[in-house]
Amino acid sequence: MLLAALYATCLVVGVLVGLAGVGGILVPPALILLSGLEPHEAMGTALASFLPVALAGTWMYCRLGQVPRRTALPYMLGGLATLPGALLGAFVPAGPLVALLACTILFAGLCALRPPRPGGGSVFWQSGRGLCAIGAVTGLLAGMTGAGGPVLSIPWMIVVGVPPMTAVGVSMPYQIVTALFGTLGNARAGHVDFSLLPLLCGLELLGFAGGLALARRTPTSMLRRIIGVLCCGLGLFLLLRQAAA
Repeated sequence: MLLAALYATCLVVGVLVGLAGVGGILVPPALILLSGLEPHEAMGTALASFLPVALAGTWMYCRLGQVPRRTALPYMLGGLATLPGALLGAFVPAGPLVALLACTILFAGLCALRPPRPGGGSVFWQSGRGLCAIGAVTGLLAGMTGAGGPVLSIPWMIVVGVPPMTAVGVSMPYQIVTALFGTLGNARAGHVDFSLLPLLCGLELLGFAGGLALARRTPTSMLRRIIGVLCCGLGLFLLLRQAAA
């Protein structure tokens, strides 16, 4: 029964990513709560499962012309920090790591409920070095928590002046980097369940295709509210559960 709920969650996550560009943040806690994997392995497996959807999303947004190289390349370069993040996460006790994940999920929920407004930002943050710094910080956290990276970096990029559609488009190739190099680090530490991974990837990719088909018929604002409420509730639940433990 728990595994069936996990598979359904992965399918729904794929649909949400296809519809609104977000949703992958729900996979790490779903694996922790439903799969029986210990937190390090759950986070590593979740991060690895994002790779196929990131590849499909990159292809789609490249076709739409929303992946400018000037923005994408330094951003992806910063994403290489996911590898040391994954290696560092292997040495952090499970309790603090779950708390960090819960805070990340809460942040994602609040951003979904109240999307950040585009700001002028500074010249530095819109430069190659600034974008690389954003990618590095969020990549480090992605490697540690399995959160994927874009859920943190998209709001930050919008605030510093990157157009929202471009921020989402650039997040797709960035997620290829974070998923690939984070998986290398997690696999080295033995924190990826390769027996479970193919099914998770397949379900997320199937859901992603379905989400794209529904995208034109579903109000984005309603989806964001649903995702926001889910993330806030789940983040609070994980924090309370960790505090009780």
